[in-house]
Amino acid sequence: MIISNKIDNRNKTKPELTVLFSYYNNQKTIRKSLNSILNQSIKNYEIIIYSDGSNDNSDTIVKKIIKNKSLNILFLKSNINKGLTKALNYILKYARGKYLARHDADDISLRKRFEYQLNFLKKNKNIQVLGTNVIHVKDKKRKKILMPESNYLIKKKLPSSNSIIHSTVVMLKKVLVKNKYNEKFIRCQDYELWLRNKNNINYHNLQKILVIRNLNKNQFNLIDLYFSCLARFKNINFLLFCLYNVKDLFYYLLKKIL
Repeated sequence: MIISNKIDNRNKTKPELTVLFSYYNNQKTIRKSLNSILNQSIKNYEIIIYSDGSNDNSDTIVKKIIKNKSLNILFLKSNINKGLTKALNYILKYARGKYLARHDADDISLRKRFEYQLNFLKKNKNIQVLGTNVIHVKDKKRKKILMPESNYLIKKKLPSSNSIIHSTVVMLKKVLVKNKYNEKFIRCQDYELWLRNKNNINYHNLQKILVIRNLNKNQFNLIDLYFSCLARFKNINFLLFCLYNVKDLFYYLLKKIL
C-alpha cells in the first residue's frame, strides 16, 4: 500500500482498544458515523482511519473532525482503492490495542457499545469474537435484527448464514493477527473468516442493540452470493455446501422477481 497522506495524533499510552475504520466515498454518512465512535463512554481507545482511495468529500469531512489533536487518531490516505479486505489487513499492523473493533462508515455505534463489549470480554475469557444485535435501516424503515447468542447457536447457524455481523464485532487482536482476512474475498470476508476459524474460536453475540446499520439497495447482490458460496465451499462439507447454496440462490431469485 502506498500512503499519500498520514496524520498521527495518537498519544504514547498504549490503548486497550483499537477501532479499524476504513472508508471509500461515504460523504453522506461519515460525519455521523465517525462522531458515534468519537463519543463512546470509554476513553482508553484509538481509531485508525483509512481512506481507501476515496475521491468524494469524505476526506475533507474527516480532516475537519480530526483537527482536534486531543483525539487519539491515526489517519492514513491511499490514492488507490484496494477494497475493504486489503485495507483491514493493512491497517491491522498499526493497531496497538489488545482488542480490535470494527466500524463501518455508514453505521452508527451507540455510546456504550465498546463499554458493554469490553466488559463482557474481560469477564468471559473463553470468548474471542463478540458481536451484538443491530437495527437495520433501509429506505427509512427500521428493523430490529436479533442474532443467536451462544457459541453453540452461532456455530450451528453459521454454515447457512452469517451469524455474526461484521460491523458489530470486538475481538482479541491476536485472533486477526494469526488469521488475517482472505484477500481473495472482496466481499463476505468476515463470513469466510468466521467459517474458517469455527473450530478454533469461540463466538458470542451480546443481546443488546448497540449498532445501527444503514443498508443500501444492493445488499445481498450477485457478488455477495458468489463469495458466500465460495466461503462455504472452502470451509464446510459438500452436502451442506449444496443445500445452503441452493437456498441462497432461491432467495436471491425470489428477491429479483418480487
